[in-house]
Amino acid sequence: AFDPVWLRGMGVKAGYVSMIRVQGDSMQPTLSNGDEILVDRSAKAEKLRNGIYVLRMDDTLIVKRIALTHNGNGISVRSDNKAYPSIDECDPSSIDLIGRVVWVGRKL
Repeated sequence: AFDPVWLRGMGVKAGYVSMIRVQGDSMQPTLSNGDEILVDRSAKAEKLRNGIYVLRMDDTLIVKRIALTHNGNGISVRSDNKAYPSIDECDPSSIDLIGRVVWVGRKL
């Protein structure tokens, strides 16, 4: 549904993107329930950097903010909505990273 030239301009390849609908309010105000997000599935653990990612935890897909720890060996997994708990000092190998969120669209 997206022009490959536009995707390349975003730094992603057409064969490595997925659209996912956000469910829930854990990432508000950044992402809201019903938002459509474009996920770059080529952005895996070896390319990990600070940002918003889709990950699998306990057989559930979730969208969370990932932040590298100061020593660079761990990550924190956070919700933008402060009502939800964070996971600090997590080993990146313990999380199944699906991809990095690179675009969001929403109905006005």
